[in-house]
Amino acid sequence: MACHETVTCPSCKTTFECRVGTILRCQCQDVPLTEDERQYVAERFSGCLCASCLQAMKSGYKQEKFKQRLHNIFNLFGKR
Repeated sequence: MACHETVTCPSCKTTFECRVGTILRCQCQDVPLTEDERQYVAERFSGCLCASCLQAMKSGYKQEKFKQRLHNIFNLFGKR
């Protein structure tokens, strides 16, 4: 029997249906995450996030990594 429950997104506080019993049909499957992105989300929130917030977290992770790479490049060229 499939286990579905209505949960509140800890980020935006909207409610959505979590389909942990049929995970392949859950809304979170619309946002594929790498292992690093999963870790990034887990460090900031516990529990399920809605697809919208997952997408925002994925974008935030990419922006943070991009800023880190730029910082490293500037430090590399600034130390001459």
